[in-house]
Amino acid sequence: SIVVWVVSGYDALASKFDEFEEGYLGRYQVLVLSKQGERGERSALPESVLTSLQQDSSVLAAEPMFESRRNIRPAKQGKTTSTPPASIPREVVPGQLVRPGAGFNQGAVLVGTDAELPIHSLREGRWLSNGNADKLEGVLTAGTADQFQVKTGDTVLVSQNGGETAEVTIVGIVNQPDRLPGPRFRIGLPPSREQSLTDGPATSALYVSMGNAMHLTGEFPELHFIGLTLKEGMTPEAFQDQWDAKLSQMANGAHLRSTQDVAKEIDQSTTVEGVRSQAYAATGISLLAALFIIFTTLSMGVNERIRQFAMLRAIGLSKSQIGAMLTFESIGLGLIGWGGGLVSGWGLLKLLNLWHPELLEEGAVLGAWCILLSGACAFGGALAASILPAWQATRVSPLDAMVIQAKSGSHTFPWRATLAGLLLIAINPTLVFFIPMPDTMRYLVSAAIGCVCMAIGFLLLAPAVILISERVLGPVLAKLLGIHPQLLTSQLSTNLWRSLGITTALTLGLGLFVTMQTWGYSMLGPFTPGDWVPDLIVKLPSGGIPEEAIETIRNTKGVIASQFVPLAVEQVKFAGDVTGAEIRSTASRQDNCVMIGVDANAALGGDDPLFDFRFVEGTRDEAIQKLQDGRYCLVPDHFSRESGLNVGDKFGVIPPEDPDHPIEYEIAGVVSMDGWHWMSKGGLRNRTGGRSAGLMFSPYQQVKEDFGIKKIGFFWMNTDGTLTEEEMKEEFKKAISPSTPVATNTMARGLGRNNNSIEIRTREGVRKSIRERASGIIWALCQLPLITLAVTVLGVVNTIAASVRARRWEMGVLRAMGTTRGALMRLILAEAVLIGVAACLLSVSFGVLAGYCGTGVTRYINVRGGLVTPLVIPWEQIGIGFAITLAMCLIAAVGPALMTARTNTLSLLKSGRASA
Repeated sequence: SIVVWVVSGYDALASKFDEFEEGYLGRYQVLVLSKQGERGERSALPESVLTSLQQDSSVLAAEPMFESRRNIRPAKQGKTTSTPPASIPREVVPGQLVRPGAGFNQGAVLVGTDAELPIHSLREGRWLSNGNADKLEGVLTAGTADQFQVKTGDTVLVSQNGGETAEVTIVGIVNQPDRLPGPRFRIGLPPSREQSLTDGPATSALYVSMGNAMHLTGEFPELHFIGLTLKEGMTPEAFQDQWDAKLSQMANGAHLRSTQDVAKEIDQSTTVEGVRSQAYAATGISLLAALFIIFTTLSMGVNERIRQFAMLRAIGLSKSQIGAMLTFESIGLGLIGWGGGLVSGWGLLKLLNLWHPELLEEGAVLGAWCILLSGACAFGGALAASILPAWQATRVSPLDAMVIQAKSGSHTFPWRATLAGLLLIAINPTLVFFIPMPDTMRYLVSAAIGCVCMAIGFLLLAPAVILISERVLGPVLAKLLGIHPQLLTSQLSTNLWRSLGITTALTLGLGLFVTMQTWGYSMLGPFTPGDWVPDLIVKLPSGGIPEEAIETIRNTKGVIASQFVPLAVEQVKFAGDVTGAEIRSTASRQDNCVMIGVDANAALGGDDPLFDFRFVEGTRDEAIQKLQDGRYCLVPDHFSRESGLNVGDKFGVIPPEDPDHPIEYEIAGVVSMDGWHWMSKGGLRNRTGGRSAGLMFSPYQQVKEDFGIKKIGFFWMNTDGTLTEEEMKEEFKKAISPSTPVATNTMARGLGRNNNSIEIRTREGVRKSIRERASGIIWALCQLPLITLAVTVLGVVNTIAASVRARRWEMGVLRAMGTTRGALMRLILAEAVLIGVAACLLSVSFGVLAGYCGTGVTRYINVRGGLVTPLVIPWEQIGIGFAITLAMCLIAAVGPALMTARTNTLSLLKSGRASA
């Protein structure tokens, strides 16, 4: 069922990819694209390129296109839905924009064309009419029309030069694909490298005629790309071979793109890789689940049929025949599981598609991959699971038929297996955290050696966990349920193989759930603002205010004036590759930093400093003294670790206005600055944008002089707690209003008209926002483990039923001795709870260690890594997984418990004697 659920999505996506490839270029076979800049803007193609293409004998039509960035919005404001719902983090939204360059995923792009036929198929309306050149009419792409919630006959507003807007009537909507379909489940972090198909025509577009494009933009349209239709007999590949070299000579950076190029790029995209990884992960998880469940079933069958096998041996069956019988039995189970999984999984998909079609945007397809991988899972798991039970069956002697097998719990603690397990478990953290090796090698070694050893180690540790659960928690549970403690002292150890199989199967899903939760929230630690962060940061619009107006902000209601500092902020590039960003860029290994000028005494001095840093190197008093003397700075500990620079060392930065004269700063102290990253990514930056290597705190006047800062737009402060965040914002608006007596003419011009754009962010508000956004991603990662857990609970039903069947005579004796039906039922439920408890203990041990090792590996291989992560165990979220497990174990045991409790005593005694 798991494989069908996930891999059917892969088959459906494969068909969607084919449709996307065909629709990406529209009715063109080849596109001629001009050079694209870093921010998505295109250079112009020479007219000679168009002329040469039109004269080529193999070209049927060459149609030029023009693109212009304009503010395009629906005429009726408030209808656009340009961002995902707040409850769904942007990273979790399925699919990806095809061309997300700056500005291109924020509304539509104006595209001028004189094409007589629709470039893409029409969803509604008509194509542009050259006969109505005097009318402002346009055609929207389907995704943009849905985003704007407009239809044919509606109007959109297009910004023109001079701040004016023009109304364009929508006459048609075309089916131009704007995003690749996304995966059903998420495996790992969202892609960290560039998305696919970023260098292509705008996919969120408003098409207008060339004449209207010139009217709207006020400039003669340039050639940005050309759509080519080839004559019959000429293939896109052959055309590219003829024109690649010629085109590069005619226009620098110009290139051709065909449907084959699109297909190749999609196949290598992060979306396809993610879907493939999901298919393989689901198959691997399901195979392991099948292995343990079928192993448990066969193991129970062998133990219950010892005398039967002995009789068969006595009448002449060989050991190989006994082993073959068990193997074919396992294959039969695999065949039933394969067929049942296909039918049930397919039926559930169809029902879900009927009830909630929006959850299956890519559709539900039972394709070849789905059938093959689910078959491999069923038969591979069955065959692997049959090895040990078959070997056990071949060891049965004909003499065993003469002896009734006595069953007793194992009273010997598995010290050797436990010690071996602990040694194997220790290998992975040693490889991840202690043994020096190249970053990429660390990932491969951890995956190939460390994770395998850790999995085997916990498997060896499982018997000890089961026995501890039984002996320590069994009496407690018995007392809670009102049954005799001795009845629970050997329920799991009586058939340790059975208990081991089902406990391990449950741990598969629950352990992965705990792993994802621990990994996710531990990864979140370095990005969550620490206690050193003051209460509130304020960013003013229009570049800020003059120095003489700062006191107005300091004296705002709700601000503690003595715990308030203005910030002189500049984001600057390093003079050299200080952090190794050119080798591998990460969250902390960047080519720039944010220099923050602060008053050292106000920020760091006193018994209760505004910035309560923990000094890793140097002391607070020494740092304050140096920051008062000149060009010194405090740097975060991760920067010191990545750069190898310590107190007394220097690094150079490049002033944006004077790049030929780098400036050197000396490190006065190294401090712990957890949670700095959100400030460099979305707050304290005003020039280059993007990630930074860290925040460097330097003298206020020095930073102002070094980087020519005239206005101050950032302030950090503590508040007295008397006002809410919105009330504080209103107070700051009043403070910078033109009617304020101290307001200068500059403030009136630069701030008075735009004070609605004041940004304030509280420490607690940022923490809450980060937690909410991250929780959505983490729970998306947990979907597959939880589904796996739900499926493996079916094995609990099988285990409990077999356990009850094997002990019917014992239960008959208990009933004859006066045990009530209710007590007998509670005994069976207690066994299920003990299995669930053992799985929880094993899962939390495995999940916490695996999750923390995962943070260590992520630090070395992912762009979001680079920071030392604390171990965060989210007990509340993990507790939800434990509650689900225990509840499902109880539910699984209700059926066998009720059936046994309702059976009369004589029937229990008779069935037990017959089986003996």
